[in-house]
Amino acid sequence: MDEDLKKKVDIVVGLSRLAGGTLILVGSILVFVFTQAALDPNASIEINGVPTKDQTDKIVAAIFTALFPLIGLFLSFAPAKLLDKWAAKIIGRLS
Repeated sequence: MDEDLKKKVDIVVGLSRLAGGTLILVGSILVFVFTQAALDPNASIEINGVPTKDQTDKIVAAIFTALFPLIGLFLSFAPAKLLDKWAAKIIGRLS
């Protein structure tokens, strides 16, 4: 790997780890909020601008938001070699 590509890969890997940490934080807050809404029968959430109290919709929203911290954990704690190969492929295809 030449020096220019190595610098770009390091930047992408660093930003990926930063994005992972952000996803963990924001995703955890969202999971907390939607789990509370799912457990409260009187709580309503908005789907496409329409308020709903449907229990199924609230559970699906909680499950969907649980993906954000999981993706964040992967980006934050994935082995450096895996992220380096991934970033090099992406940079190579974009160049």
